[in-house]
Amino acid sequence: MMRPLTIGMQASVQRVIDQQLVDEYAALCGDQPLHTVPEPLIGALFSQVLGVELPGAGSVYLRQLFTFLDVAQVGETLTATVTITHIRPDKPLVTLRTTCTGSDNRLIVDGEALVMVPQS
Repeated sequence: MMRPLTIGMQASVQRVIDQQLVDEYAALCGDQPLHTVPEPLIGALFSQVLGVELPGAGSVYLRQLFTFLDVAQVGETLTATVTITHIRPDKPLVTLRTTCTGSDNRLIVDGEALVMVPQS
């Protein structure tokens, strides 16, 4: 059973994206070899947080808006954080701020997600 959601609730995940994963991504997409972390790999971190941590299992990721402010370097620790900013009282929809920071706490991504949460 999902815990009650409140504005301000937050969850994070930390990951290091290594060169092997970046190379596998480039091969999968037919892209050139990369030396920075591709933006879609950063976006995937949010999918994990939203589906596993907050709101959690059964959530449906409906929309995401990203603004990429900096590049992420291969091998650095990335922290993806989601924070509930709005809960629709009439529908099972939650808006969350999505941010990703680098090892030095610089803001790499700032964005917003809309998620449909399971009804209890």
